[in-house]
Amino acid sequence: MATAYHPSKFALSNGQKEKLQKANCSRTPVSLKIKPEQIGHSDEPLLTTTQIDRIQKARNSVKGLLLNLTQTQIEKTATRGAACFQRCYV
Repeated sequence: MATAYHPSKFALSNGQKEKLQKANCSRTPVSLKIKPEQIGHSDEPLLTTTQIDRIQKARNSVKGLLLNLTQTQIEKTATRGAACFQRCYV
């Protein structure tokens, strides 16, 4: 069964955007540290329901979390048109 992905909003720092771009180009998974103040803003990566639940829990508890994005999630988000995922530095 295919995993369902849903858009979720959180602001990515410039460093996180670069990390995602490199992961997209090298086709590797990536881990991001998300702070509570980043949640609910601008960028929209595709996440699983479990990841979205973890983000909401972190927001409500005023704690950050470590978010692991798979290669498939990064590719699907890039295909969807998220600019921060698309540039490759070769």
